[in-house]
Amino acid sequence: MTQNVQTSVFTHSRLYSKRYYAGNIYSVVINCEDGEYYEYEVEADTFAKATEIAESMANDLMADITFIEVYKAA
Repeated sequence: MTQNVQTSVFTHSRLYSKRYYAGNIYSVVINCEDGEYYEYEVEADTFAKATEIAESMANDLMADITFIEVYKAA
């Protein structure tokens, strides 16, 4: 015996999610001891989290960090 089954999938776009808005993008500049710098745009909830992500990226590059600049992207 067979039965017909109907399956529905409901999705919710992240664009309309509470946590996702244009203010989540930060510009990050990682300045290194040898004068090099790396620029990134990261998505984070706070400046502190953006800095943490930048530190992680610098560690992946094995860069000697002098300082990190974090700006809120317009």
